[in-house]
Amino acid sequence: MANWDNLEEPTTRKKRVWKPISGLEWPGDSALDLALKKLHNQDFDRKALLHRLVYIAKLGSELNDKRDLGTYYDKQFRQWQNQYQGEGVTGMLLVYPNHYVHLVESSQEVLTALIRDLAEMGERDDAMITDSKILVISGNISARLFGQWNSRVLNLPASRLELYETNESIESLVPECLTQMLKLGMYLARQPKLSLKSVMDSLHEKVPEFLIEQDLIGYLLQSVDLASPKQYLGLYDRPFDVVLDSELVWPLATKTFPLS
Repeated sequence: MANWDNLEEPTTRKKRVWKPISGLEWPGDSALDLALKKLHNQDFDRKALLHRLVYIAKLGSELNDKRDLGTYYDKQFRQWQNQYQGEGVTGMLLVYPNHYVHLVESSQEVLTALIRDLAEMGERDDAMITDSKILVISGNISARLFGQWNSRVLNLPASRLELYETNESIESLVPECLTQMLKLGMYLARQPKLSLKSVMDSLHEKVPEFLIEQDLIGYLLQSVDLASPKQYLGLYDRPFDVVLDSELVWPLATKTFPLS
């Protein structure tokens, strides 16, 4: 006779969840899906990626008041921000007697609009600039270097380009220029807010070692190793087409992965 006293109450059965044994079984997540989920979880609170652009340019003869350059970019940044609704714009515009250096931190859309504007101005005879070169574009930077966007006209005497001589390569000169701009941003970040304006008005007196030499700017503008805005856009707008080796074989393969 069966012993009914020793029987236990039936437990609630848990719902079984299907799990793939290997990455080839469907509908399991692929390695790409898992990587994208991980990135999504890490950047869940981030609205947009932050990028940094540093470029140099030569002022045109049509620019009578150098302060108009800062006014122009201030207006353009407001327009682009309203158009793209992305990250705010921070950075520094340093205007020399014949050139200027511009560091901009914002979204990819704003930086691309800025580069397109540079390319268009480079083709006009009445533009504020006549030539420009991109030093670097840093993608997905972790933090801003500048708290806001500012422009300053440096009170420096004009120099002659033919006096600048160097044996260093472009690969060495460009990182030195970028290091100076980064040090300038760190220096300004340590200044009290009450005295920040007076400090920026006298950068050439207080921290001349953090300013790129204007002769060097003119030298870099003549380099063929640095991309112009037009050259950059030619690569940026080019369609990215990839032809797989399997697409060049006929007849097409019927089995791409082993099923057993």
